[in-house]
Amino acid sequence: MAYALVVASEKEETEKGFSPFSKIKDMITAFLPARIHVSFREIDENLLLYIITMPLPEMFFLKNRRGRKRTLKKWAAVVKNNNIEHYLLEQPLKEYLNREWTMKPNGYLDESIRRNVHLLFSMEPLKGLEMRNMTITLSGIEKGFINPKLLNVLGNFKMVNVTASYNEMDGIWDEFMAETGVPVCITEEFGVLSRSDVWISYEEKEVDYPFDGIKVALSSKKITGCGLDKRYRIGYSLQRKLLKRIGAAVVQKFNPQILAEFLMFMVINRKEITISEAEELLGVKISIFPDEIQKYAFLT
Repeated sequence: MAYALVVASEKEETEKGFSPFSKIKDMITAFLPARIHVSFREIDENLLLYIITMPLPEMFFLKNRRGRKRTLKKWAAVVKNNNIEHYLLEQPLKEYLNREWTMKPNGYLDESIRRNVHLLFSMEPLKGLEMRNMTITLSGIEKGFINPKLLNVLGNFKMVNVTASYNEMDGIWDEFMAETGVPVCITEEFGVLSRSDVWISYEEKEVDYPFDGIKVALSSKKITGCGLDKRYRIGYSLQRKLLKRIGAAVVQKFNPQILAEFLMFMVINRKEITISEAEELLGVKISIFPDEIQKYAFLT
């Protein structure tokens, strides 16, 4: 089983002027399959990522019917001969190619964020919060998302509200209160939000409830609220080691979030490792970005 990124070729320069020979050449070329180039990048030991270069749509459609058919046949042969099961297409190529890998609604980032909420408090705009004077509410949180690193962050707040039934957490919060002295209110009512400064919403479907503080909605991966100078979103950033492995020219052809999820899918399936292990191997990292930034940053 192999994986590939399929990119569009650079636009070919046409010869200026006219001659009978160039006309004949164009007629012959229209019948021939377009050039397809195959290379690969080593992501890890025994793990290769294929890079397949296909003609731009305008070059593909310059071919006549037979030339286009031969090009697609050549493409199918490349996929079969290299045992490529999943591939990601650069946007322009979707005009004549299909069956690419599609990202699931709840991808690896969704689960990773829920298990690593503590990381968000090491980044702007949450990094500078005066937690000692603030109350935080957690809604939709499950036992599997509670870990020592999260509890360590929560221990810095004045008070913690949890919207859940008491017996769901098996005394975790009793132990937390005993160790930190931070009071915890467990309730099924969202009314506690009126007395909260920060709201972490773990629900898979965003809860729409009036709130005047800072809301971190993990379903939409957005951070909004009163006191913030802008809106933020949570996503994967690509570190420079991944950029070097694949190549900047290739990476910049894809949506960074979809590319990160595709590479995570490849690594997890091929190496049978956890999400956190795959993130470390690839060099992808949970980050917070101002909402107006269209491209995720590359990290050093």
